Amino acid sequence: MDAASAVDQLLRARHASDLEAALGQGCVMGALPAPLAQVARIVPRRVSLVREADGGESSVYEGMLIVEECRYRFRVHLFTDLGGAWFLSDIESFEPVEWKLRLAV
Repeated sequence: MDAASAVDQLLRARHASDLEAALGQGCVMGALPAPLAQVARIVPRRVSLVREADGGESSVYEGMLIVEECRYRFRVHLFTDLGGAWFLSDIESFEPVEWKLRLAV
């Protein structure tokens, strides 16, 4: 199982959300969905923007998603239509870069 699938399953099981919502809303709105805000953070940066003929925008974002003290570096492609609706068209990369282990004794 790759990191994106593992995080998606974790978000669905524990936080009533999913990876697409976290990355999409986090990049477009700059904030995570309400169920995740208590346990996660996102630091997105738009690196590319193309305005489409229909008024929509194709963007590439990269950044860091921190979930339960694990940091993941990501690069995603998002499309936002003229009305503001968005969809995540591709998760180009998603990889763990740092994690902490808590051990109860």
